[in-house]
Amino acid sequence: MTETVSGLELRTAVGSFPSGVTVVTSHSEGMDIGLTVSAFASLSLEPAMVVVCIENKSKSLPHLAVGREVGISVLASDQLELAVQFARHVENRFAGVEIERRGEIGVPFISGAVAWFLGVVDSWYKGGDHTIVTVSVTKCGRIREADPLIYIKGKLEGD
Repeated sequence: MTETVSGLELRTAVGSFPSGVTVVTSHSEGMDIGLTVSAFASLSLEPAMVVVCIENKSKSLPHLAVGREVGISVLASDQLELAVQFARHVENRFAGVEIERRGEIGVPFISGAVAWFLGVVDSWYKGGDHTIVTVSVTKCGRIREADPLIYIKGKLEGD
């Protein structure tokens, strides 16, 4: 007999593991796209790759198609309000946000973030109610020395 774990049980247990908070961005159909993502990790050093996991019902997901240039900004502990802003379901998540553009299509990055990654979406994989998006990193860097914003036990922890 196989037991099943409820979503709440899994969320509670996984919530004990802290993760950093990122904003994943692109420029698609003449507009900037961005969303808060805490499911981010390094995937490979050779070749340089990272992975993000995005909810299947996200309206931003179709704009992160295979072959599209994307950006990932690792938020600093003093950027909690930006994490909340990019998690909201509003028309323009970039309203009032200071950005820097990089790459061939002018991908927006969050100014003052701890680090950034520019890359191209390599693959999509099914992962239950999320899509696992692998990104081949073409450029990356650190912006400033600061503690990252942390997501733990269902809460954002910053300054």
